[in-house]
Amino acid sequence: MKPLIDDQEAVLACFLADIDIQIANGQKPDALLVAGDVFDRSIPPEDAVRRLDRFLDEVIGKRGISVAMIPGNHDSATRVGANATLLKNSGLRLFSSAESLSDPLLITSSSGSAAIYGVPYLEPAEWGFHFKQTLTNHDAALAAILESLKPRLAADRAAGRRTVLMLHAFVAGGQASESERPLSIGGSELVAAERLKEFDYVALGHLHRPQRVASDRIRYSGSLFPYSASEAGSEKGYVTIELHRDRDHDRFEFSSFKTERSLRVLSGSFAELLQSPPLGDYVIIELTDSVLPFEAFRRLATVFPHLLHVGSRAAEFATLGSGQPLALRSRHEERADHEVIGDFLKEATGDGCSDEEREWLISELSQFLNKEKERAP
Repeated sequence: MKPLIDDQEAVLACFLADIDIQIANGQKPDALLVAGDVFDRSIPPEDAVRRLDRFLDEVIGKRGISVAMIPGNHDSATRVGANATLLKNSGLRLFSSAESLSDPLLITSSSGSAAIYGVPYLEPAEWGFHFKQTLTNHDAALAAILESLKPRLAADRAAGRRTVLMLHAFVAGGQASESERPLSIGGSELVAAERLKEFDYVALGHLHRPQRVASDRIRYSGSLFPYSASEAGSEKGYVTIELHRDRDHDRFEFSSFKTERSLRVLSGSFAELLQSPPLGDYVIIELTDSVLPFEAFRRLATVFPHLLHVGSRAAEFATLGSGQPLALRSRHEERADHEVIGDFLKEATGDGCSDEEREWLISELSQFLNKEKERAP
């Protein structure tokens, strides 16, 4: 959705403006930490890749601020980590492999020094292969990771360096929303917060709500935007971390993004919502109709231009027709595709296709079948 992508860029522009204010006040950040889910899919759209490139140039190239980044469960670790060795000396540290775990980003400033460790999101079996162990869940994998870091963390403490961990995980005690992609089935995705107390700060990614877990020093900064109804009213922003030689002087501050639009969740019938006054906010709609109307999203988007989702719980749980199972037809029976779909709709809703819907089905199916024929060898 192009308006959403444009709004993301606007939010990042505001974030850069906040950085410029910090620089003007003599508080230039030493590093920007990105804790995973750089993209929303393993093969991102070209436009998203270009926008990330422009943003990194603004931070690293124009402002001279280092960036440390780990891949999340939405990302491809290999793609995010492309050219990691070359980029390491250009201000972009990509922790994208198990091997990169042992090579922290070292930061030195007037306030002291810090070692930043990045844990890329990998499946437990991948970590098990690296450590030559059998690891069956994320908590066991984290335990093995932290055990491997013990000598380095001891050396950091001896040198007076503060330690920071970047981790993409579901830490027990964190509050999830409806928009996160599960890391695994059941409770095997959870990791214990107790394991993370060795670090001076833990920058977490995965959960979309900004939140602290167990202490001020273990935090999710959250996603750029709300992506589900459960995030309506939730602030979005970033965390500024200040680490000093004296741990008692450390400071952690959450700042909200300045956004033009909030997220609103609306409920009502399709007919009622079509008559609503236009809204400029992001909108998620829960229809009360027993059947999801034809082209509901397209038609409601004329009223709500920043519509994100249309659903109908009543429709999801409606019985098919009279409650009888759908009739199975012989696969050898010669019938047009749109007739089969029309019969399904009649069984499911009791109404079948209108003339407008039938014409649309025939047109869409024809286009699809023609494309398939063109692809065929």
